[in-house]
Amino acid sequence: MVLMLFLFWIILNGRVTVEIVLIGAVVSAALACFAYRVLHISPRTEARLWRRLPGVLFYLGYLVWQVLLSNLQVIRIILKPGKERPKLVWFRTPVRSGLAQLALANSITLTPGTVTAALGEDRIAVYALRPDMGEGLKECGFTQKLRRLEGEDHG
Repeated sequence: MVLMLFLFWIILNGRVTVEIVLIGAVVSAALACFAYRVLHISPRTEARLWRRLPGVLFYLGYLVWQVLLSNLQVIRIILKPGKERPKLVWFRTPVRSGLAQLALANSITLTPGTVTAALGEDRIAVYALRPDMGEGLKECGFTQKLRRLEGEDHG
């Protein structure tokens, strides 16, 4: 955290002098100590968050890719509508933590053609524009990547 705050300080100043470096180092260290005490973050917790960052960034990239693919699928449906009707799909949440369940529900909603209608303790309801869009949601790429991130958290 100290390093991130220090780099942010340097970027905001736009130049590097001895005075800016010394003041930045002191202010960054003070802010980090304050944050550790107020937010109850330990260096161990911070290290765990840094280790998970690549997985989170990979997940976000995957989400963007899936949104693009789903947009194309929805465009095809608009240009060539079929007789299929929307469908409400219920399934048990394949992830354990509340944060992962929320990320899954939001990822499904962000993907065109599907909307999370309900999120309960252990179940999710998804409204899909077409029945095939609701198939396999329990074992989709989102759930696999979120389970992997959960494993990093517990491992």
